[in-house]
Amino acid sequence: MLNEFTVYLDRQPTDDELDLLYEAGFDDSMPTTGGGRGLIQVAREADTLAEAIVSVVADAERAGFRVVAIEDEDLVSLRTVAERVGRSYESVRKLATGQRGPGGFPPPAAGDGWSLVSWTAAAAWFGEHYGLEVSTSDRDRVLAAADHLLRARALGIDLHPLAPLAA
Repeated sequence: MLNEFTVYLDRQPTDDELDLLYEAGFDDSMPTTGGGRGLIQVAREADTLAEAIVSVVADAERAGFRVVAIEDEDLVSLRTVAERVGRSYESVRKLATGQRGPGGFPPPAAGDGWSLVSWTAAAAWFGEHYGLEVSTSDRDRVLAAADHLLRARALGIDLHPLAPLAA
C-alpha cells in the first residue's frame, strides 16, 4: 500500500545531506527545504501508515536527522470545528468553555489568543455527546497521534515510561 505524507526535519539539509537522505532510504521521497527547515514529501510502500512513518523516522535518523513533526490538519480553531459540525462559532465556543452542553469538551492543545483543539478529539466528542457522525479517518487519527508523539520526542520527553500503558 502506498502511504503519502510530509514530515518535518530538525534542520534544513545541505546539498551533501540531501545525498545522505537519499542513500538512507529516501529514494521514494522528495526532500526539500522551506522556511529554514527540511521537509520530506514521502510516498512509501508499507502495509500500514504507522509502519511507513516508523520506517521514515528510522531512515531520517540513519542520515543524521530527527523527524520532529508530521504535516497533518488535526489542530484546528473553534471556527473550523463549528464549520465542520454545522454549528455557529458561538455555539461551539460555549460548548468548549462549558457554558453549554454536557461538559468535557477537549481542552485546547494550543492557545495564546486562538484556541486550537484536536479535530480528532472534537469529532469524537461530538459523536459521543450529540450522535454526529463527523468525518475523521483512521489515516487522520494515525497522522495526528504520530505528530503529537514526534513533537513530544523533539522536546526531549522520554516516551519509554509510557510503554507499560501500551501493553
